[in-house]
Amino acid sequence: MNTKGQALKKVLPNNMLNKRKGSAPGLSSDKKLAVRLLTPTFILLALLTLFPIGYAVYISLSSFDTFGNHTGFVGLENFIKTLTNGTFWNSIYVTLLFTALAVGSQIFLGFNLALIMSRDSNAMKYLRWLLIIPMMLSPLVVAIVFRLMLNTDMGIINYMLQGLGLQKINFLGEPVLAFLSLVVVDIWQWTPMVFLIILAGMQSLPKDPFEAANIDGASKLQTIRYVMIPMLKPVIVVALVIRTMDALRTFDQVFVLTQGGPGRATETVSFLMYRQAMKFSEFGFASAGLLIVLVITIVISSLLIKLMNSSQAAN
Repeated sequence: MNTKGQALKKVLPNNMLNKRKGSAPGLSSDKKLAVRLLTPTFILLALLTLFPIGYAVYISLSSFDTFGNHTGFVGLENFIKTLTNGTFWNSIYVTLLFTALAVGSQIFLGFNLALIMSRDSNAMKYLRWLLIIPMMLSPLVVAIVFRLMLNTDMGIINYMLQGLGLQKINFLGEPVLAFLSLVVVDIWQWTPMVFLIILAGMQSLPKDPFEAANIDGASKLQTIRYVMIPMLKPVIVVALVIRTMDALRTFDQVFVLTQGGPGRATETVSFLMYRQAMKFSEFGFASAGLLIVLVITIVISSLLIKLMNSSQAAN
């Protein structure tokens, strides 16, 4: 090796010398290790997401007899049958209305709770622990407890109403009351999740804008409206997207509390498709309906994320 080559070897790293010699570029050892470590995760995610979706598409294009045996392919017949079914559109309406009322209330309550609990004190720390208890419970357990509480004859709520000299209320037997009961149960259980997300966002906000607003003489409400909320928009949208996706596939509360009744007042899409598949063996119809709901969920989530991005660009 000449003196020039020896000087380069001392100055340049080995990988640069390899590139200088014309060796083909490739993955470094660190990147190869990362790929090896992540490959099992990608395979697991594919098995848990891509395979079920692919199988659902296969089912939606098929027909089955009353015993659940595959009898052939019918193309888009199940999708056409679903989209022209009035019961399906009623369940879509119930699901969207339930999602709007429940998630909207959770965002409002979660934000205000986070605003109150953001103060640093020992009392607030204990209250935070109490507030997150509902979200730690199983939705099925919560639904069973509320079914007992709302019972017309033996429920504690009607017992207290009678103690106040009021008449019993059939919470789960009247269409409007049954629907509102589902909404209240969902709000009670999942508002703590929204509260935690927004509280974490509040605690990560910089203090300089708030100090500047205070110096400029802004009131507390003005500071919240014009300083805090614009900075919290991304966090609020994240909570909104997560809860919207969960609410659109609500099943547990409906199954335990109302079974979709009275009539079809509380029949969400998930429960309708469960009943069509499990009771009437209409697996193709149910799968097609759930795929349509999947598309609706993706569209709504994309619109919310796009709204967040546009609001950030405007700011």
